[in-house]
Amino acid sequence: MATTAISSTTGTTTTATTNGATAAAQTAAANKAAAQGLISSLGAGSGVDVASLAQNLVNAERVPQENAINAKITKNDGRVSGITASMFMLGELNTALADLKDKKDFNSIAVSGGNSSAYTITAGTSTALGDYGVKVVSLYKPQKSISGSFNSTAAVLNGGHAFQLNLATNGGASIPISVSTATPEGVVSAINGMTNLGVKAEMVNTGTSTVPSYQIVLTGTGGAAGAFTITETQTDGASALTDTGVSFDTTTSLQTASDAVVKVNGVTYKRLTNAISDVISGATINLKGESISEDVVSLTRDNTALQAKFEKVVTAYNDAQSLFKEVTNPKSTLDTYGATLVGDATIRSVAGRLRSVFMGSSSTPGTSVNQLWQMGITFDATGVMKLDATKLDTALTNNFDDVVKSLTGNHDDLSKYSPAQAGFFGDATYKISALISPTGLLASQSDSVAKQTTGYKESLTKLDTRMQALLARYNKQFASMQSFVGSANAQKTSLKSTFDGMMSIYTNKN
Repeated sequence: MATTAISSTTGTTTTATTNGATAAAQTAAANKAAAQGLISSLGAGSGVDVASLAQNLVNAERVPQENAINAKITKNDGRVSGITASMFMLGELNTALADLKDKKDFNSIAVSGGNSSAYTITAGTSTALGDYGVKVVSLYKPQKSISGSFNSTAAVLNGGHAFQLNLATNGGASIPISVSTATPEGVVSAINGMTNLGVKAEMVNTGTSTVPSYQIVLTGTGGAAGAFTITETQTDGASALTDTGVSFDTTTSLQTASDAVVKVNGVTYKRLTNAISDVISGATINLKGESISEDVVSLTRDNTALQAKFEKVVTAYNDAQSLFKEVTNPKSTLDTYGATLVGDATIRSVAGRLRSVFMGSSSTPGTSVNQLWQMGITFDATGVMKLDATKLDTALTNNFDDVVKSLTGNHDDLSKYSPAQAGFFGDATYKISALISPTGLLASQSDSVAKQTTGYKESLTKLDTRMQALLARYNKQFASMQSFVGSANAQKTSLKSTFDGMMSIYTNKN
């Protein structure tokens, strides 16, 4: 994330506190006015809105406490947001590191030239770079033969009597196969029931669902040496089956057996696979078809692709550290996350741990290269990670094996439970994964803050219960006061009437 591109806002905690203070002041003023009104009312004998007075007195006590608790809840919500954002940025860094933490991640070999219709080349980290003349003479193929057709997989062969098939491989002795169930299905079962026969059988329907036509496909399990012929005889020694309707002596060839033959730099290699991995050191030649002539293919190191991966790591690292600074900066103007973890020792510890992972020597040093600065990765005075593309290219070109070892420990998919050292990037991924795991330092911190917030919300509930009780008490007291005032006013009126009557008597006498 680029913090300069995110809009700014003022802190919500300060606003909430200010508003609370203003509300408390307004409530106090209202209470004073109501009290003065009460005194005047008592003297004048008029009624008083004691319900409003009671509520204002309760609010004067409730609002400051409620605002203080809500301010803590708001602050904690911000802390959770800051921790969540920090975990996200660490996860982004881990994603970038994942592209360079294993030895296999450095399989950036550029393959140019060649004949893609005849073969492809899959390179590895130890591929011997250079130019190779390649010609595919033949592919590895097993023999395939197919029998005649049957109208059913359970069609009766040889009048239902057992018979024998004789399989002869190229240069080998004939192997007898006893067919005890004289049906096409029985033939398939008899062939597949033989171990190490060198031939497998499969029933196929070459017709339709309504008019089926079943045939038996025989497939060898070897190349040229696995070519085979199959004949049939009666179990009583007769030379041929008399009533099967279909003769296995006349199976049709679908594919001729052959070995893979490839010529590389003038040397001819014969193999029993189309994926040949022992001709070009560290690379696999995948045969697809035959070549007409020799083609030249070049294998070169693709440092450009690797550099792009390094740049992602640098960007992700700087984004993570930038966020750590914003969440701990009390003057941050970053929207949502800025200043949410001011004074938080945990996030400062995480930032320090993250930087220390990339400092010093690798846990799996190479002979000539064992520090990141030797690969073009440095830190400026403000802690920002920098990448020198030229220096990285030189290190990859001249000390490739050292670079890979220093970054990965020459491991692939190393378990997080393994005690083995894994180099700069391998070690970093496991340490970051531990920090952001559900039981890690940051998640534990977030859980602690969430529990604290739950306690604050419980305090609000308890405060509300107390204020409701206080309001009820005030209402009861003011009701008693009103009753007393009313009674006093009634007595006052009665006495005034008595005195007025007495005065009128004396007045009339005069």
